[in-house]
Amino acid sequence: MVKKIATTPSIKFLVLAFLFLQNFVMAQESNATVEMADVMRSNGKIYVVVGVILIIFFGIVSYLLLLNKKINNLEAKLKK
Repeated sequence: MVKKIATTPSIKFLVLAFLFLQNFVMAQESNATVEMADVMRSNGKIYVVVGVILIIFFGIVSYLLLLNKKINNLEAKLKK
């Protein structure tokens, strides 16, 4: 028998919660500018920020791929 994970009242509560949260998210001005981004872009520092974010991202991805390779090797040794 399959257990029912979410009951109908909890789904209704989540839908109502997300509907109310939408009002807070959409409360921002549509023509608002981010001064920090404009200053960093004009000084050329935004490329440094993007570069650091890319280095961190590729570091995490390479670590996960290396970890996956090690786990596959351990699984292969356990199957023998």
